[in-house]
Amino acid sequence: MIKAAFFDIDGTLLSFKTHGMPPSTRRALARLRERGIKIVISSGRPSYQLPEELRQGFDAYVSLSGQLCYDEHGIYHENHIPRRDVEAVVDRVKAGCFDVLVMQRDRAFANELSPRVTQTAQNSGLVYEQDDIDHAFDAPVYQFCMFVSPEEEGEYLKLIPTLEHTRWTDLFCDILPAGGGKKVGVTATLERFGISPDEAVAFGDGENDLSMFDAVGTGVAMGNAWDAVKERADMVTDDVDHDGIWNACEKLGML
Repeated sequence: MIKAAFFDIDGTLLSFKTHGMPPSTRRALARLRERGIKIVISSGRPSYQLPEELRQGFDAYVSLSGQLCYDEHGIYHENHIPRRDVEAVVDRVKAGCFDVLVMQRDRAFANELSPRVTQTAQNSGLVYEQDDIDHAFDAPVYQFCMFVSPEEEGEYLKLIPTLEHTRWTDLFCDILPAGGGKKVGVTATLERFGISPDEAVAFGDGENDLSMFDAVGTGVAMGNAWDAVKERADMVTDDVDHDGIWNACEKLGML
């Protein structure tokens, strides 16, 4: 029996075309709530980048790719990037190696609103603020978005070998603290609720969702997911714009 369901946001709960939630997804979430199934956001987004329709109605939030997890009672797991690693990334940014989005608990900002950075914001229906990269030292950094292509990735990642990395778009890769990722946040959430991995399902579409799949009994790839995600999933459903969440929940007997 499924007792908890974890949902990625972009390309899973929200459409890349409309930046909104399909009506069938809203109905599925409402039905899961009625049945007492815990529903949890599991996303690279922080709380301040959530659209209004996702800011309530969920039992917990695995935010910033698992680095900051909270529910109505407060934060129950956090893991930020050590200062020495923040310094290493900032040094590379100042050297002109790449642009980054700095993601802290209460704000996010880009060092430069380059075409790649601006395109990323538009794809997610967001607007990024630009600020001096030295403000990365004002508060703990939970995640960087490093704006490099998959082809450039290896060259720059070897400069920061102590950090984790994952990707869900060709525009950037997520840079996380060592030992970080959605798997850690999902596991912490299951422990908080007293639910075993076999009693949980996760829905996603990008490479950064693969670790989340490893933390649950059933991984569901959206029809619009990357091929590598579909290959690792236990089930492949329809895409986000064609009732993918509803159809998967129905097949799994969750509705």
